[in-house]
Amino acid sequence: MKLKTLEITGFKSFAERTKIEFMPGITGVVGPNGSGKSNIIEAIRWVMGEQSAKGLRGDKMADVIFGGTSERAPLNRAEVAITFDNTDHYLNSDYSEITITRTLYRNGDSNYQINGVHVRLKDIHELFMDSGLGRESFSIISQGRVESIFSAKPVERRSIIEDVAGVYKYKQNKDKAEKELGDVHDNLTRIADILYELQGRVEPLAQESAKAQDYLTTKASYDQLDQSRIVLELLDWYQEKDELTKKLTTAQTEYDKQQEAVNIKKKELQKFRQEQLSLTEQQQKLQEVLVESIKQVEKLTGEQNLQSERRKNRTETTTDLSSRLKVSTERLASLESNYQQCLQKLADQQSEYTHYQQAIEQANENHPRTKLAKVSAEIEQVRHDLVATMQDLTSAKNKQNYLVQENKRSDAESLRLQQRKAKIEQRLSDANNLVDKKNNDLQQAEKTLNMAQASFETLKKKGQALEQQRDTERQAWFTKMEQEQRLSTRLQSLQHLSENYDGYYQGVKNLMKAQQQFEGIQGVVANLISVDDQHRIAIETALGSALQHVVVKNEQVGKTAIQYLAKHRLGRVTFLPQTTLKARRLSDYQMTILRQSTGFVGIASDLVTTASAYQNIIANLLGTTVIVTDMSAAIQIAKELQYRVRLVTLDGQIMNAGGSMTGGATRQHGNGLLSQKTEIDQLTLQEAELHQATLALEKQVKQIDQQLQKVTEAFNKQQAQVLKANEQFQTDQASLQLAESTLKQVKKEQAALQYDYQLVADLQDKKTSVDQNEQAITDLSVRQQNLQKALDDYLQQQSTIETEIVQADQQISDFKSAFAKAEAVVSSLVTRKNDLLEQKNAEQSQIRLVEQQINDLAQDENDVQERLTQQLEDVQRQKATAEQSLATLKFELEQVQEQHDTTNSELGLIQDMVSELMTSISQYNGRLGELRSSINTNEQTLETTYDTSFEFAKSELLNLDISTIRTKLKLLKQGLDEIGHVNLNAIDEYQTVKERYDFLMQQQQDLIAAKDNLQETMSEMDTEVVTRFRATFDAIAEQFAKIFVKMFGGGQASLILTDPDHLLTTGIDIKAQPPGKKFQQMSLLSGGEKALTAISLLFAILAVRPVPFAILDETEAALDEANVDRFAHYLHEVNHRTQFIVITHRKGTMTETDVLYGVTMQEPGVSTMVSVSLTDLDDTMVKN
Repeated sequence: MKLKTLEITGFKSFAERTKIEFMPGITGVVGPNGSGKSNIIEAIRWVMGEQSAKGLRGDKMADVIFGGTSERAPLNRAEVAITFDNTDHYLNSDYSEITITRTLYRNGDSNYQINGVHVRLKDIHELFMDSGLGRESFSIISQGRVESIFSAKPVERRSIIEDVAGVYKYKQNKDKAEKELGDVHDNLTRIADILYELQGRVEPLAQESAKAQDYLTTKASYDQLDQSRIVLELLDWYQEKDELTKKLTTAQTEYDKQQEAVNIKKKELQKFRQEQLSLTEQQQKLQEVLVESIKQVEKLTGEQNLQSERRKNRTETTTDLSSRLKVSTERLASLESNYQQCLQKLADQQSEYTHYQQAIEQANENHPRTKLAKVSAEIEQVRHDLVATMQDLTSAKNKQNYLVQENKRSDAESLRLQQRKAKIEQRLSDANNLVDKKNNDLQQAEKTLNMAQASFETLKKKGQALEQQRDTERQAWFTKMEQEQRLSTRLQSLQHLSENYDGYYQGVKNLMKAQQQFEGIQGVVANLISVDDQHRIAIETALGSALQHVVVKNEQVGKTAIQYLAKHRLGRVTFLPQTTLKARRLSDYQMTILRQSTGFVGIASDLVTTASAYQNIIANLLGTTVIVTDMSAAIQIAKELQYRVRLVTLDGQIMNAGGSMTGGATRQHGNGLLSQKTEIDQLTLQEAELHQATLALEKQVKQIDQQLQKVTEAFNKQQAQVLKANEQFQTDQASLQLAESTLKQVKKEQAALQYDYQLVADLQDKKTSVDQNEQAITDLSVRQQNLQKALDDYLQQQSTIETEIVQADQQISDFKSAFAKAEAVVSSLVTRKNDLLEQKNAEQSQIRLVEQQINDLAQDENDVQERLTQQLEDVQRQKATAEQSLATLKFELEQVQEQHDTTNSELGLIQDMVSELMTSISQYNGRLGELRSSINTNEQTLETTYDTSFEFAKSELLNLDISTIRTKLKLLKQGLDEIGHVNLNAIDEYQTVKERYDFLMQQQQDLIAAKDNLQETMSEMDTEVVTRFRATFDAIAEQFAKIFVKMFGGGQASLILTDPDHLLTTGIDIKAQPPGKKFQQMSLLSGGEKALTAISLLFAILAVRPVPFAILDETEAALDEANVDRFAHYLHEVNHRTQFIVITHRKGTMTETDVLYGVTMQEPGVSTMVSVSLTDLDDTMVKN
């Protein structure tokens, strides 16, 4: 590689664009002091990434911009471009020519470019990394650098050798390892503290956990036996309930049967009472007939006496009647004539009357007569009541006789009922008092029960809320645990696959399983790298089978492993020795094209994370592979790079170098080795996060469980109080029901007694109403008069309403007036006709009456006596029949009364039996209530306490009798009491603490192992540093001794380690013996000797670590002419391998240059370059 050109614009004193071309060999730059020669070197350092303004002889970076002169204005930017010939690819870039440009604006903006592509400062540094070039390398040697060598302390000179040896990165890694080791020590201390604290908790928790387990085991046995006890009790209670139900059904059936008998007897009694009433009515009627017969006998006897007197007057009467008959016959003839005339007139007026009548009827159809109808209805009702009152009055008179007969029978019955009534009233009073007391007891029990239930419901709701919250949290916890379990299972499966190297080639698998037999096997590539998901498929595709290559420490390890595989025929493996593989990079030219291309993602090696020890290997495998977005981008970029680079898309398609393409997909995509490792890393992180989340949820669930336990304890206590209050309530309720049943029975007896008493009262009423009946007759008479008065009033109202109707009718249309006239005529004629007809009928009746009287008088003389005699005989026979019938009815009444008394006695017996059945039914119901309450309580206990059902518990019933179970329950209860208070959370807490303790112990072991690994790594780094330092020191010391002789023309020199036993810290001394002098420390040499010795050391370094070019900035300024000549001559000898750019004032150096540039300031403050090839100059020009 060669330095080709340097273009400077606006940098310091170079106001104009200045281009300097560097030829092979030695290029000299000369000029007077202050002309700007050193600005060229600083421009090179600046463009290669120098960041120190003081290192560039300025206060701030903007000072490098041309600041103007008295004749030129300041510039706003400085720009330097340096071009290298990279045909040999000395720099890690595919470009054969690389141009680096740096631009700085006065406002502070700046940019870097490589071949016109904007890049980062980091990219500039990486380009020169490990190349021996750069802003602080030995490729740029100034006079100050020379002075620092001979004026530095031995320890400070050590850095010179370390830089050349390339151990800086090892020292950095060691510093990092030391920091990590400090972190490991801190972590070990923390873990030790935690383990000490946990160790004090594990044993007590283990004891509490064992105690809790013992409690749970005993409690489980107790619960199982208690469930069996409850089931056996329920079975007994169900059996007793069935038997009581059958008894209750039988008693209820018998009760219904006897109740039906009671009803039948009551119906019979009713029937007998109806027969008594019927016979009494018949008796009353017969008595009335008898009375009437007696009256008829008396009447007929009187008539016989009267008939004798009438016979004397009958002759005179007959004469008078004959005269009256004659007169009536004449009057009848006159009336008949008048009547016929009236009929003729009536017929004449009838047509007109009919016409108007039809019109009026038509008009009256819609006439409102509501009031008249209502009054008419009231009239009819009053008439009906009047008739009824008259009938009642008659009945009251007839009843008077019947009441006298009933008085005697009521006396005896009244005495018996009075005695029974006193007993029943006493029993009723006792029953009422008992009901009141039981009712008060029940109200108090209900109040207590309600209060207990209110507290119970409050605790129940609180418990339900906590249970719901706990279930929610527990569900979340279980979900997290399930997720953690699934994830852990998946992780363990993947780790198992990874540990067993499933999916690897047989040779890789066999080797890695036996890797403990070898020292220096670092692992397979897939396990040594990390890739983010976005690039995983692309990297996996790019590496392909290289994922299974095995990284080894050196070739010897690989050789040993190959011999082992071959000997045992275990397969083939590709090995990657760390000591031989070098990084591969794309050229700068190719990188420039890539950065400008659409779809470019990055270089594959840059997208992979790995340890620094394996970076070269990864760069070797992936350093020239380009990752792009898709196949379209791959095709376009491949064309731009002339198909010289391998490209891989993000989805795993390949554009190979040369132009071939590989692509497609398989069903197993995503199951590769890299995917497996990535998934393991992700799952490990997720497992840790899930574990923390699970612990947090577990803690929350435990807290809720503690709260729930407290609420449950209070709930159970309150439930016991509720059950106790409910039992008291049920007891009081049953007692109240029994008392009410007794009261109801007594009231029934009272009602029955009241019925009997009513019968007696009725008899007493009849007894006392003999006198009262007269008052009733008087009352009915008064009522009759009142009704008659009401009827008259209603008739008056009716008349008034009719008048109102007539008045309303007067207001109808004109035709009504005509109708009125016609009606008046017709009415008059009708009246006249009726009057005449009545007179006619009256005369005819009179005539018939007179004729009848005459005939009767004649007949009576013959028949009256006979008729009266016959009637008298008939009445006497009727009287005898009535007396006989009354005697028969009296006998029948006595028979019916006897049957009534018998049936009434039978009814009393049946009612006593019904009362006993009611008591039994009440007792059965009370016991059934108690059984239902007990059954319900035990079933609720099964559901709430043991979360099971009766049927399920019955299927799990132990084969033990109830007494054995109760004995065992007592023993288990004693065992639980002996165990005492337990911490059920101790089981889980112990498990958690134990797991954490074991985990931390494992972590402690891992940290100790990590500590050992770090110490081993640091030891290896120290060994590597020592090895590299020693080798570099020996090489430089050897070259220094040789170059010193050349520089001084004799003598000898050496580099000496101040502490050769400690190569990591030793300093370096320089001893020199110029010709003619003794061997001595460098500090004792003259200034020129010191400078030449330091230059010799620098040349020795360049000999050991050649660089393509070197810049010497007045390095030989302190030398005399003879030594300058030796210096220049040495440059001439070695310029075939290194291109030198020399800034000098010395003639001897100028004479050895191939190209000489002069820097002048033809314009004050503005540097200008002049170039001359010395091969074209004569000696005079050289001297000038």
